[in-house]
Amino acid sequence: MKDTNSAEIIRFLQSGDEKAFETVYRLYSNNLYIVARSYINDDFVAEEIVQKVFIRLWDKREQLNITSNLNGYLFMMVKNKCLDHLRKPRKIISFEDKVGQDETDINFNALQDDGVSRLIESELEQSIYKAIDFLPDACKAVFLKTKIDGLKYREAANELNISVKTVESHMNKALKHMRVYLREFLSVFL
Repeated sequence: MKDTNSAEIIRFLQSGDEKAFETVYRLYSNNLYIVARSYINDDFVAEEIVQKVFIRLWDKREQLNITSNLNGYLFMMVKNKCLDHLRKPRKIISFEDKVGQDETDINFNALQDDGVSRLIESELEQSIYKAIDFLPDACKAVFLKTKIDGLKYREAANELNISVKTVESHMNKALKHMRVYLREFLSVFL
């Protein structure tokens, strides 16, 4: 995601502003999950990794050592948590699980290469923005207000002069579209 106000958000986070943390969570959690899921072939583990990243972000908010690139910082946190998970001792696996283990090994090796990681992050970001561009105008406006600007549905409805139900309907359509569009991108990793 583009960090238009990262420095300001980081200052709010460092001061313990819960609304800033909630905004960061709403802005980044879905994309960080997508990144984690591309390396870890387990929905639950990928979700758990993202949760741990946000818990650590909150716990260490006062010591944040970043000034403007919150997106890169969060991406690296997810990458490192994925590496930690992939480094854990492996149990004995059956022949059927061997294929899945081979994929995990490939993902582990890709994660260790910073150049590859930056390329993956860049491609993912481009894919997300392309997917947003393909949304119908009304869906795009609602999606940007809720997911990028961090507004609640009621706030987005007020700004766009539509009902909350209409916001919910547009969000359902937008999220289905994003899942389909990004599934194509992620199929390379899964």
